[in-house]
Amino acid sequence: MPNLSKALLTDSKVFGNFKKYRYLTHMSNIKEALMLRKALLLFGLIALLGCAHAKPADTPLVAPGDLSYEELHTTERFRKYKSVGIRLFDVGEVSFLSTNAEERTEMEAFKLSANNHLIDGFLKEMGDHKFYPTIGVANTKEEAAGYDLIIEGKFIQFDRGTRGARYLGTGGWTNVTVAGTMTETATSKVVVKFRDIKYGKGGSFGGDSMDLLRNNCNEIGKNISDFLEEVY
Repeated sequence: MPNLSKALLTDSKVFGNFKKYRYLTHMSNIKEALMLRKALLLFGLIALLGCAHAKPADTPLVAPGDLSYEELHTTERFRKYKSVGIRLFDVGEVSFLSTNAEERTEMEAFKLSANNHLIDGFLKEMGDHKFYPTIGVANTKEEAAGYDLIIEGKFIQFDRGTRGARYLGTGGWTNVTVAGTMTETATSKVVVKFRDIKYGKGGSFGGDSMDLLRNNCNEIGKNISDFLEEVY
């Protein structure tokens, strides 16, 4: 009986398929190696970009401009703070603008929920940054004392704007204005005074005023978080 292996290898058609198989296997290994290399390079690039946001400790501290007004009372970067707490902003003296008698009830209800939208924006953005190990809401002065840095503030005004004007592109923007401080709890030193205002410029048929106001509050929370990232 002839040697089967020898017969297969001497058959030109079979041998040609064998060489083709070896070639395809070789090319597959090369492709896998290239894909692995690309994946490792991409992972390294992502890691570098993540680190790039954290400025060196000796970088001079300047107002980053994330909030409408920023007044710094320290030259030290904020990375020494391992925990940051935020208190509910006071709504006791907030003004309602562009609000008629019928809309006032709706605005009074919104006043009670405004903190939810601001703090939600703040916490979600802080969670994305991941710089400060501990982030939380301080509902009492006792809880506030447990954080290295505490943020406090008040709502200054809620302006409903005018939907018709927004629709026509002639103004009528909503806006929310807040003022606040950031205090180092160990020394009771106010290290930052700030003020922020966010506008709602429209949406479908000028956008719903209440939806825009809710978004304004959320954006202010994000701005406070972005400020803390920049001064870290």
